[in-house]
Amino acid sequence: MRAFDFWVMMLCCLCWGGNFVMTAWALGGSSVPPFMLAATRALLVLILMGFFLFRPLPKQFLRLLFVCFCVGPLHLGLLYTGLQTAPASGASIISQSLIPLASILSVTWLKERIGWRRSLAIIGALLGVCVMIYEPGALRLDVGLLYILGAYAALAVGTVAIRRVPDVDWRVYVAWTSVVVFVFCVMASLLLERDHAEIWNVDKGPLLIAATYAAISVSIIAHGQYFRILQSNPVNLVVPLTIMVTVFATILGVVILDETLHFRYIIGAALILPCVWFIARRGGPAPVEID
Repeated sequence: MRAFDFWVMMLCCLCWGGNFVMTAWALGGSSVPPFMLAATRALLVLILMGFFLFRPLPKQFLRLLFVCFCVGPLHLGLLYTGLQTAPASGASIISQSLIPLASILSVTWLKERIGWRRSLAIIGALLGVCVMIYEPGALRLDVGLLYILGAYAALAVGTVAIRRVPDVDWRVYVAWTSVVVFVFCVMASLLLERDHAEIWNVDKGPLLIAATYAAISVSIIAHGQYFRILQSNPVNLVVPLTIMVTVFATILGVVILDETLHFRYIIGAALILPCVWFIARRGGPAPVEID
């Protein structure tokens, strides 16, 4: 992986980490429902990126829509629903299922290879995450955790499917993802959620703050660049780097939400950082795909 792409991935992880904190704040501290938040976020992205919908449709347009559905309404709907009830530490643990799920799919679907050294580095990074987020008694059985597991399974499928959509501008991808998210989440919100006008009057502040942050930093910057990087690098090289989301989310939780800086955070980060560096350094060129 090029140094530039590596640092862009770190920026993406920072944006995602901030979104984890922002979303938990908006959904947990107000009456904002998950699908209304996702639909508002998608509408803001459409306002900013709608121009790119008028570009010529890519050759593999149906595949692109499939990717958009997996990483858009399916992932966000399940994730936001789970975050309403799931404990934060449990949600962080389940989110790391993206790495083994995407790695397995990349090997079986794309015929990528994972060497034993990179496998050890991935395991070491996962252990670092466990050290950071482990809190005795915090992980309990919650139906929200099942929703979050489904969310990251959908994201894993979409992540691997991205490699099967060649020659698509990341801005076109972001624009069409926002269309798919907006259509599905508006329908879901109208069917499953109530009192939209009252929520807007009472909690439009948290709704707009969380949606604006997610629209710009996550949908446009993080997801857009993630799509671009996945088109030119193996899935099993890029996805393990997302483990840095936990590190950044923890740091932002301490700085922004005034959470306690536990010693286990420092130990976990000391395990994660060198492993992430090794994963990126061991990267080779992406395999050629024959369709």
